Amino acid sequence: MKAETVCISKKEYELLLEEVGILRNPKMSEAIDESDKAKAKGVKPWELEI
Repeated sequence: MKAETVCISKKEYELLLEEVGILRNPKMSEAIDESDKAKAKGVKPWELEI
């Protein structure tokens, strides 16, 4: 398999690093799964204002 280089902005790179960190955290992965199951059952999620 040949390696391929892709250029992205520093901001995109930092966002990807954050997302990978979240997905590697077992508690966060469990919370995401729980949220997905709740949505599938029709539970309306909270809407956060940022």
